[in-house]
Amino acid sequence: MSENKTTAGASPGARLKAALTDEQIQTLLDVAAAAGHLQAVDDRLRSDDPDLADTVQRILREQDIQSEAVASSQKIVEIWNELWAAWTGHIAEVEDEDGPYANHEEHWHPPYFDHRALADDLEAAARPLSEWIDRAFPLVKQPDLLLETLEEINQNVRSLPDWFQPVDYNFILGPCASSCVLRWTWLGLAGESRPGQKLVDILCGLEGTGQHSELDRNACRQFLTGLPEGVCREIHAYLLEPQFAGKLTNLRSVWHSIQHEFESRFDPDAYLRTCEEHLEQDWHYGEPLITEAVARQDFRAAERHIGRTLSSLLRWSEEDPWSPEKLLLPNSRYYRGPEETLTIQRLLDRWEVAATQLNNTERAASLRLQRTVLRCEENWVSVLESFREYERHLAKPAASERLFTEWRQRITEACTSQESRNEGATETWPHRLIEAQRNPPSGQELFIEHVDVWIECCLDHAAFFGKNWRSLALLTRHLPQYPEIQATCPTFHSRVLVPALQVSGDMEKSLRQALGLLAEKLDRIKVRLPWEQHLHTLVPNPGGSGSYYQESALWMKALFEVNPAAYAKLLGKWKTEHRRRRNLWADMVAAGCPGI
Repeated sequence: MSENKTTAGASPGARLKAALTDEQIQTLLDVAAAAGHLQAVDDRLRSDDPDLADTVQRILREQDIQSEAVASSQKIVEIWNELWAAWTGHIAEVEDEDGPYANHEEHWHPPYFDHRALADDLEAAARPLSEWIDRAFPLVKQPDLLLETLEEINQNVRSLPDWFQPVDYNFILGPCASSCVLRWTWLGLAGESRPGQKLVDILCGLEGTGQHSELDRNACRQFLTGLPEGVCREIHAYLLEPQFAGKLTNLRSVWHSIQHEFESRFDPDAYLRTCEEHLEQDWHYGEPLITEAVARQDFRAAERHIGRTLSSLLRWSEEDPWSPEKLLLPNSRYYRGPEETLTIQRLLDRWEVAATQLNNTERAASLRLQRTVLRCEENWVSVLESFREYERHLAKPAASERLFTEWRQRITEACTSQESRNEGATETWPHRLIEAQRNPPSGQELFIEHVDVWIECCLDHAAFFGKNWRSLALLTRHLPQYPEIQATCPTFHSRVLVPALQVSGDMEKSLRQALGLLAEKLDRIKVRLPWEQHLHTLVPNPGGSGSYYQESALWMKALFEVNPAAYAKLLGKWKTEHRRRRNLWADMVAAGCPGI
């Protein structure tokens, strides 16, 4: 009833808005526009509300344009205020000790300020906000609006109770949120005499002590380096002043990366000097030096820069740089990422080109060898052929022996158990197998003799078998007898032989190829005898496995397949010592162990 009284004396527009649905109002406006009434009242609208008149005329004139693109100033402010409320709402919740950014995930520890949750929420709020910044700024007219919210974050963090965990590291805005702060702040500097310098001073102020919020480094770099060229030149000159010296020498500082990019545009000599200065700390600085030297056709300088870049990437000391003739590239499987691997391949290619241009055929050949080992270290056929090709280019072929010995040692270590690696390299069958493939006339018979003796040691000495059974399993998997063993002893194959020592698919293929060349001579290798003699010593003792006995049961099944007599003897012992372990006997029945 009160609403009726309110609208009774109101304007027709207010009364229509109260009486009609949004859909009906839209229909009314469509009819008025089609009849030409909206065009006819333009003068009247313009005298009452020019912004409204302009917006109506744009919509009528440009039929295909989206409404948001021609939104009135009041509508833009309305949308902005709604989006801004979401942004400021998240920031206000920082000081709430029971709010969404007070993480209580471990009840026995005091809560902590959840940086990540706040960053994610502000990043989500920033995405729609960013689309309206350019239109909202001239209407809101508060240049420090977003910077003030960063200070509010600092204050709210400082206001957290003392019983919160200490805030030991800064809160970092996401890339979109950082771009919003930068864009809004930059718009506020329009008309300033030195906007670039003032922007640098503002951003440096965010790095002061006591600050708990900072902007995303990449967003800062992209924004500043994307400013108009005149502003970029202004910032470049300003950063050369003494107060920025510490920031520019710090490779982790965003100002170092910004200035380095400006140097590449405005001062190429300084850019190359910076690369020279910091190459040892970061291999990325080597790429521009190499490119510049090659462009000048100075291949001696290019070779020097490539060597330094590789040493930096490999974390090699510049005092004793890595040399392709002395050492293989360090084994990379545990610490080198895809980017570094691809970079090494590219650097080896460029180094070979430089060495060829300098007529250094031996170095070029060594680099081809290094590239092969890097690409397919465990492909014996490719690596051995690469070594033969390398030796053809050497004045003294024996000079390649150091590299060959290093490669062979790596392969040997991959094919032997951890326990046996304290033995000499020549005491392992993989070492002898490589020699057999490298030099068949003398190496094949020596391999057979070595394996005969090695298996005899495994048979006669339980301790030796215990140290080498994993390597024995790898050999067993690749001998001609393997298919027969796999068929007659499936549990032994799946539980003992396969998991014992895992190697790559390339290594498996190389082992099969190398042993395949000896197939006729390998029939005499009695590889089953050590397993029959000593497998029982490897069966897990159920006394040390709690109430989980599946592993012990499966190994017992494997023992039965290999040596039923040893199985029966161990089973009799277990029936006495572990007769009360009902779960053990249930697991053995489930595994198919006989005689239970």
